Order: sequence, then structure tokens, then C-alpha cells
Amino acid sequence: MLSYTKPIMFLVFLYVAQVIAMPQSVGWGAGTPENDSIVFCPTTFVPDHKSIWKPVGTSALRMNGHYIAGPAKGQDRDEWLAAMHEYRRCVREGNCEWMIEMNFDGKGGWVILSSEIALAMNVKTGEKLQVVIDARWLVGRNDLGVTFDVMSRENNRWLKSTPLCGVLSIPKKQQWQRIQTEIEIPPFDYKQQWLRPRLGMDKSRDSVDSRLEIRNIQLHIDDTDRMKAALDTMAVLYRQIGSLDRSLYDRKDLAWASHVFTCHFTFMYDLSFYDPVAGRYTLYKFLDDGIHEFGGYDAILLWQGYPRLGLDDRNQFDMYRDMPGGLTGIRDLVRQAHKRGVKIFIDYNPWDRGTRRENKSDDELLADLVSAIEADGIFLDTMSGCSPRLRKLLDEARPGVVLAPEGYPSVNQLSRLSMSWAQWLNDRVPPGLLVYKWIEPRHLQHQIWRWDRNHRTEIEKAFFNGSGMLVWENIFGTYNPWPMTDRLAWRRAASILKHFAKHFISEAWDPFYPTLVDRLHANRWPGGDVIIFSLHNEGEPIRNKCLLELPANGRMDYYDLWNGQPLEYKKIGEDKVHQIGSVERLGCILAIDKNKVDRSLKDLLNRQRRNAAAIINKEDRRNIARSVIDAQPVAPTVPVARNRPPAGTVYVPGATIGMKIEHRRRECGCYPDPGTPSDKWVNYLWGNPHREIIRHDIGPLEIKAFFIDEAEVSNGDFKRFLDETNYRPRHPENFLKHWPNGEMPAELADHPVVYVDLEDARAYANWAGKRLPTEAEWHLAAQGTDGRKWPWGNEFKAECCNTTGNKTIPARSHPNGRSPYGCYHMSGNVWEWTESYRDDGHTRFAIIRGGSYYQAPGSIWYFDGGPQPCDHHAKMILMWPGLDRCATIGFRCVMDAAK
Repeated sequence: MLSYTKPIMFLVFLYVAQVIAMPQSVGWGAGTPENDSIVFCPTTFVPDHKSIWKPVGTSALRMNGHYIAGPAKGQDRDEWLAAMHEYRRCVREGNCEWMIEMNFDGKGGWVILSSEIALAMNVKTGEKLQVVIDARWLVGRNDLGVTFDVMSRENNRWLKSTPLCGVLSIPKKQQWQRIQTEIEIPPFDYKQQWLRPRLGMDKSRDSVDSRLEIRNIQLHIDDTDRMKAALDTMAVLYRQIGSLDRSLYDRKDLAWASHVFTCHFTFMYDLSFYDPVAGRYTLYKFLDDGIHEFGGYDAILLWQGYPRLGLDDRNQFDMYRDMPGGLTGIRDLVRQAHKRGVKIFIDYNPWDRGTRRENKSDDELLADLVSAIEADGIFLDTMSGCSPRLRKLLDEARPGVVLAPEGYPSVNQLSRLSMSWAQWLNDRVPPGLLVYKWIEPRHLQHQIWRWDRNHRTEIEKAFFNGSGMLVWENIFGTYNPWPMTDRLAWRRAASILKHFAKHFISEAWDPFYPTLVDRLHANRWPGGDVIIFSLHNEGEPIRNKCLLELPANGRMDYYDLWNGQPLEYKKIGEDKVHQIGSVERLGCILAIDKNKVDRSLKDLLNRQRRNAAAIINKEDRRNIARSVIDAQPVAPTVPVARNRPPAGTVYVPGATIGMKIEHRRRECGCYPDPGTPSDKWVNYLWGNPHREIIRHDIGPLEIKAFFIDEAEVSNGDFKRFLDETNYRPRHPENFLKHWPNGEMPAELADHPVVYVDLEDARAYANWAGKRLPTEAEWHLAAQGTDGRKWPWGNEFKAECCNTTGNKTIPARSHPNGRSPYGCYHMSGNVWEWTESYRDDGHTRFAIIRGGSYYQAPGSIWYFDGGPQPCDHHAKMILMWPGLDRCATIGFRCVMDAAK
């Protein structure tokens, strides 16, 4: 029977099967835990930043959680290779003895208690947490801080970290030491939050690079019931540890995943993918460009929601449903892609919990969606793994669906995930070998550093490892094209990877094969009568030197696959040959039986010769983006005499103003201020970092006098327009969606009209003899000339705007919230279209102002919501009417005043 009165124990053996301080405990993978001790293993603690789990007995390897370095200078390669195979074996068989190597790089290095265990422990303010660790100092700092992550009970999301609560000092002896301390749990909102213990280092005390090892952590609170709950939870987690199930990679329906070397992140709003004038997807043109520039896409990810998700209550599945043609249109698109041999991924955002909920779980909705549109895979945004239930539901709904997470998965997740992103992975000693590629060569990882302007490093890592690349040029409305040199380099790399795909996923991979040139590295990929060598040169360019030494074989021909040329070689004695060639940064040697040289190989060599001879033009015409400093010009209305104001409007005198505006980058950026030098445009256009604030200071602007609607155009106003004109949009999808069967509900007559896109609003304005306001006109009407924060003053007042959170209110309500000129609801109620249309040739957008009644809760990734101040605007990326019509966007009109 389990005893629950002793401390929670997290144990690992180091070199010998020894239990520290607890009887009858077992090593990881050796069975189920006995009594009240649980082994210290990858399911009980999570290393963060650059700290990693590392098997005991792999001291011959230099590695972190992402890459394994090649043999060190002077290190015996056979010893290194033996350690590599031992590491692969113990991970696969699940009988590793683990320790955590904490690497502090001047920014952070942490180890965090499993969220499941921390939630079960459920610590409270003021109680004592006993902390005991076994650790060994290696270099740098020797202080290990204890703090807590503050988590939301509503959705288990991280909210903040507490200040430092205690410090463990590890003697600088490079010997294992036991250290302990007692921590008082800091104050926090227990009803709304829970705490997750964290041990490590941050830059607040010192930024010197540091390293230490941890083989044991014990945590204890004096509460029997909560300790029992924590131990029960740990027992469940422990049972998840075992041998790595690799059967996923043996399935024929999922075998395609190991050959997806080039995946394209397709922002569906991009004009290369959808033509808003023709009203159709341009898939074939898009795929042809991919062939010409990148050697072809093996898969594309259809991205539909963020950064617009949360503008109204539509959820991420609704965003697919509202794409052109609905799900049927996407299914037809998928079938067209399949005819071209291209697989289709959809996106899943687990953070989307604040929008409309459905009567099914997200897992069920995903299974329904991939079945409906015949998708091939799901990209797991912000995630590092998936549940067994999702894997099961997908297998039942549509066999052959691949899952690929954005985050770095744990080892046991490889049994559910056929591929993953190699996003921003740190390679301490390049060129490193991808850890998961080594553990399972059929697990494909896609290199991606999306904000980099140069992708040489990604290309080198991907090709050297025989792995994949994610091509991403439109980053949620920020245009970051691949330069011509990189497109050409990947085209050459991808041609080789695809032609010899089976070699690059082979278990026979022979890493860091010896070369004859210092700083030239080689991976050997054998396969019968064909052997590939991927080369990476970290030194000066190599010109006509001996590169590799191979056994002599008179039946073999040798080729420089990178340049598409036969390779010279010379015999060394009777049994060896040296290949002679040139390598800039990347290269590839093919050794092939003369009888295996066929037409497909000759075609490959011809393509590679053409690629090698391609001329790099200084002007890359493909990568041109138009300026978006100025919005599309606006035609004036017929001037109106100042002493004859149109009914329902207010007069705004001409003025000279400046627009000071602040907003988050939201990964989509914005337009540059007028007058900004072209080399500084990027300061506005760039979407990174997500939370950083863009600050506009536009002006002085000379605004001519105008009349503006005192209230947003109402449903009743819009009905009169329809009755008189019989207006019907070309694409009727979601037009006046809030009118059942096209009939206006009487109770909404005085509410602002919504579910109208920019063209619908322009059509109404034209009928009324008006136009939409420019952004500057809207700004002046809302703020006046005194720079106030809100239309009514400098302090937010809930009674001055719509704070219902779930519905519009009459357009002429809250008179105490009017702007200096008498305009209602210029903060909240609904966002408002302005005449600010811009098109950079890739993404179209308009600026909306004022905020709305709706704010999606629970995630920083949602579109800005709620009432917004006068110094805020939002970039509304445009797709097509069915998606652009929202429950939260309306408009008001203006007329030019006579001089």
C-alpha cells in the first residue's frame, strides 16, 4: 500500500542503479514505481530554454535538446559513433537513466515541475515548500533560484512569474552535492490561479554563461491529501514512460510524411493565392511559382485565422467555413493540389477558447474538418504534442492524416507526430545533427526562422541533416520574401533530397564521415549500390581539392550532385580513391554503380547544372512590394454649404492636426508614417516582436472642413438604401447575416449595421451622396484638437460606451460619450471602416477605428477588442466579402464642406 506522508521524490540513477534517500525505488523504464518514490524522469519535470534531459553514459557526446555535435577535435570517431548508437538505443528502448543538464546562456535556464503534478499539489499562500536537490556545478554561476509560474485556473495559461522566493547555492566542487532549502509560498489569488514551481537561473543576478547537472529533486508540503493527489498523478505520468513506439512510421498511409522536404506556409489572404477580382483561388499559378523558385512544394499549410481571429466571435473552424466557396471550395482546392502531388495541411490554434463554442470538442471538430475537405495533415500551432484521443479520432475519420507541432515535442510524442518544426532551435556547435532525426530518421523536421532575411543557415542545417524546410514569405501580412540566392540554393538542395528520399530517411545513416579537408563535414547516406554524401563546409571555399577517401570500386561512377557534374578522382594505392571537387558552403557527392545511371539521374544532373549556372540578378523582380505609406486616393463629394448641414451630421471645422497612434505589432505590422525614409519602413512594416508597440506620429496634416454622421449607419438606414437601390453584392456570403432570411429585425433598426464589407459601405455612402471618412478625418472627429485619450475626455468611463461584451446597442445611445463635435460611439459599439485601403501587391488591408462591444477573452493572440482610445487603430487584413463581413464592423459617412 502506498504511503503518502513522505516527501514527493523525483529520482534518477547516475551510472549505477542507486536510489537516493528512498527505499525500493526503481530506475526509469524498469517497471512501475514502488512505495512512495517516483523516478526523476522526463514526465515529471520539464526543462525550459536551453536546459535538457540527457541520458547518463553519453559523456562522449556534446549535445543539447535539439542538436548533437560531431566528434570534438582529437576525439576518436569510433568512440563518438558508439555513444551515438547507444544514445539512440536507450531512447528507443526506454531504459535510459536521466539527468538534467542546465545550460544558462545569459538569458535563462530553468527546470519546471510538471503542470499536472503542480496542479495536484495545489500549494497555498504562506505554507512551506521543502526543496531538496542533488546537483553538480560545472562552470559559471552556482546559484539556483526558486520561483513560481502563476497559472490561470480558467484555462491553465501562464500569467506571470513570481519574484525570486529562495536560492540554493551549489558548492563549486564539480562533485555531486545535496542541497536543500525551505520556501514560503508567496501571495497569489488562489481562487483564480495556481502555482507551478520552477528552479533555475535568470539574468537578474548575473548573465555569465553557466552549466550544472541535476539528478534528483524532492518537493514536499505538509498536507497529506494533496501529497496523495500529487503522487497519484505522478504514478499515472510514470506509466507513460517506456519504449518509443515507432509503429507510426511503419504505416503505409503515413509514409508520405517522411518525403515532405518543402512545405509552404500559405497565408490564404496573399494575392498570389487568391484573386479577389476574379473571385477564385489561383492554386495552379501558385504551385507553378513554387516549382520555378523552390523546386516545388510537397505540402502547403492553409492558414485562415490569425491575426484576424477574435475580431468577432467566429472561431477558427468558422474561419475555414467562411473562406471562398466554404468547405466545398476548400475541398475542391485540396483535390486540385492532390492532382499535382501536393499535400494539404490545415491549422489548429489551441488557444482559441474565447470565441464561439460548439457542441463538439476541438478534437472532434478537427476530425470532421479534415474529413470534409480531405486534408492530409494538421499543423498544431503553439503546441508541442497531441493527445492520444486526437490521434485516434483522426485515424478513424481519415487515415493518413499527419500531425506536425510548432513547438519542440518531447521524445514520447514522436510516437504520435510524423513531423515537427525545427523552429529557432539552438545549435551550440554547428553543424549539428538533429536529435530527433537521429532517434528516428523518418521523423521529418522543417527548419524555420521566419523573421530572418537570410535563410542560408536554415538551408545548410536542413540539407546536411537530410531534413526539411518551411518556406514562409507572407507572415500574417508582413512581407518577408526569400532572396534569390536562397531560393536557388534550396532549389538545388530540394532536388537532391527528393530524388534520393529513401536514402535520407535510412537507418543506415553514417554521420560525420571523415573528410580530407579541415572544417569540411560529411554525412554518409548509404543505400545498396548508391551512396550519398551531404557536405557542409565551414571554412574558406574549397577549390579542386581531395574531399573524401573511399574504398576503390571499379564499378562505381562519382558525381558532384550539387553542381550536376561528373566528379574527378584519383586512385590511392590499390584499394582507395580520393574524390576531387570544390565546395562553397554546401556540396553533395554521389557514388553509384555504373549500371544504375538512368534517365532520371541524368535529368537531375541537367537541372543541377542549370541551377549552378543561374545568374543572380541584382534586382529581384519577384520580391517587389509596393509602398503602403499612402492610402488609395478618395474622390470628394459634392461640397455642402456650411450653413446647411445634412440631417444627422455634425460639422467638423478644418484643422491642422497630428495623429499620435499606438498599437501592438501583432505580427502583421502596419503602414509607415509619411516622410519615413525607405530604409526605415521596416520599423513599421515588421510584425516582430508580437507585443512590441508601434508608435505613429503623423503630421502635421491639413484637414479640410467636413460633415460627418453623428452616429454609425444603422440597420434602418441601410434598409432604406436597399429598398431604393435593390443593391445586391457580387458575393452575398454573410451579407447582413444578422438579418434572418434577409429581413431586418425591427428591434435592430436603431443599432449600427454590421456584416457589411468595405465595398458594401462604399455603395451605401455613394447612394447617400457621401463617402467614407479618411483615417485622419475620423481621427479628428473622434479626438478633436486637444489630444484627448477618449472621445469624452482623458479617463476611461464605462458608462460612456458599449461594454455589454456581447451585442450592439443603439447608435445614438450614451450621449455623455460623444466626441468634441458631437459624434456618438467613436469608442466601442462597433469598429468603423475608414477610407484607408492599401495594397502592397501581396496583402490588402484597411484601417478600422474605435473598437467594438466584443473582446475575445483568454489569449494574447486575439485581435484587439473592446472600446479603444482615440490613439489606437487596427490593421484589418482583407480576404473576400464572406470573411470580411463581421459582426463587429460598421461605418459612418462624411461629406465635404464648401469653402
